[in-house]
Amino acid sequence: MRNVGLALLLALVACDCGKKSDEEILREKIDSTPVHVYVAAKVALTKSGDDARIRDAREKLVALFAALEGGDATAAGDSARELSVTDLIGVGQALWELRATGADIVRNGTEDELDPLLPVLLRMRNPDDPVATRIDRSTDHAVFFLGLWTLKVHPRSPTPIPDEILLYEASRVNTDELAVPELKVLVHGLRAYVYATNELCDLAKRDGDAFDALDRPTLREAFVSFGGAPLEAHQDEVGLAAVASLAHGATAYCYFGRDEPDEAREELERFVASAERAGASPADLALVRAYLAYSNDQLAEARTQLELAKTADWMTDARREDVDEVIEHLDREDTDFLDGYFDKAFFARFAAELALREADEAGVFDGLKETQVYESVRWFLQGTGAAIDGVGEGVSAAADGAKQRASELWRKLRSD
Repeated sequence: MRNVGLALLLALVACDCGKKSDEEILREKIDSTPVHVYVAAKVALTKSGDDARIRDAREKLVALFAALEGGDATAAGDSARELSVTDLIGVGQALWELRATGADIVRNGTEDELDPLLPVLLRMRNPDDPVATRIDRSTDHAVFFLGLWTLKVHPRSPTPIPDEILLYEASRVNTDELAVPELKVLVHGLRAYVYATNELCDLAKRDGDAFDALDRPTLREAFVSFGGAPLEAHQDEVGLAAVASLAHGATAYCYFGRDEPDEAREELERFVASAERAGASPADLALVRAYLAYSNDQLAEARTQLELAKTADWMTDARREDVDEVIEHLDREDTDFLDGYFDKAFFARFAAELALREADEAGVFDGLKETQVYESVRWFLQGTGAAIDGVGEGVSAAADGAKQRASELWRKLRSD
């Protein structure tokens, strides 16, 4: 009996019973007020019925979008701007009233009982838009995810979008059910990046592995179905490698943050291979290679890579002096100093930033940004986002401070 008790005790000690899985953490992250209100906006535009709150929110959203489609409100005088601010506040009030409906949908996973949103938005702008008929639910989520990602992450057009909303759309995409299968490549690669930057390393690795396992992946026709131009062969080759390096670089950073160095180094090695295909120079990658060599006790190779790193275009004189100091300690095998210099999080973060630059320079995002689909996503997100952010939880009073904030957001939105 004592042995049985001892076995049970050992089993309990060995069991990491309190650790949550990435799936559980993801569910907790997306069960948030920003997502509830975001989904409420979708409900307002896609759900029919007699609910007065839904009708009210829909009418206010349509009025806001009509104002967005009009001329420059800031140049038309104070009365036009005041009407637009009123639209923003009204949308915020209406969506706040619907937030419980949004919460129920998020928690029960029933959004796919709604019609896809993109066809509604496209037809609001052009009743005969041919793309609207080609968008099913999973494709709707995929395009919103890609549009959100581009708006939030793209260095030339950053938009303040809550991470929870991006995670929500990412989690709703079933890549096996896409009406446009070419989107699968981008969803796996960019979703890996999003999961990794939100500390969901295992989910990120799963998408990164799925990306690498794709048979003959291509980005050439990804946005043609939506009216975008096909990528040239070189753009396709570089773009694929850049997206892969983005996924693996971010996942490495994630695993370093969780103090799982073996998994992190594996992802860094995959990053180096894909970043090189994307066009990164040997000098650009030398610091990462120096770290990998050092972590494998290959000190001579680490020294070679550090010398090469000094020739990178982005190296400043101060950084070169730092590298020279590292080389001196490397020659003396001063591991205490070297461990401090080879900050693993720095190198993984550097890897992700380099990959993002390569993806941008390859024009991976340009095809999407040329389409009416992207403009509709941008239209919806910036319109509702400004309204929600402008009025927030204290929306009912519509006080002067809220009006001032909404007015500032309106001017920013109109200038984008």
